[in-house]
Amino acid sequence: MKKALLKNLNDDIYCRIKPSKKHGVGVFAIRDIPINTNPFKLTSSQCSKQKIINITDNDIKKINSEVKKLINDFYHKENGVYGIPYKGINSNDISFYMNSSKNPNVGFESVKGCNMIIFKTLKKIKKDEELLINYNDF
Repeated sequence: MKKALLKNLNDDIYCRIKPSKKHGVGVFAIRDIPINTNPFKLTSSQCSKQKIINITDNDIKKINSEVKKLINDFYHKENGVYGIPYKGINSNDISFYMNSSKNPNVGFESVKGCNMIIFKTLKKIKKDEELLINYNDF
């Protein structure tokens, strides 16, 4: 297990969160990222297999207003439903901090066996470049 973790740390860590000129904070390359690469690859896995629970605005009516704001800020609502990890919003990963652009450099795909999407770079991303997705493509 330790060997796999060290391999991931050496080979598969491409990004960090830092202040963004685009909006708040964003995700930035800490080294060049080749095209068609998942910049958020987990140790020994292409995807997170955490259980996703669908909740509605009605479900969260009595939740603290600041927590509701977090849900709205970090989760995409489709047809009135948010898909939130069963383990809760404290299990957010770095990909949740990507900003949106009409000219994204990161896309995504669905993969059988994964209940979360897999991100893929659409072009080579240079060190210090911000990773951007198009929120409307969700």
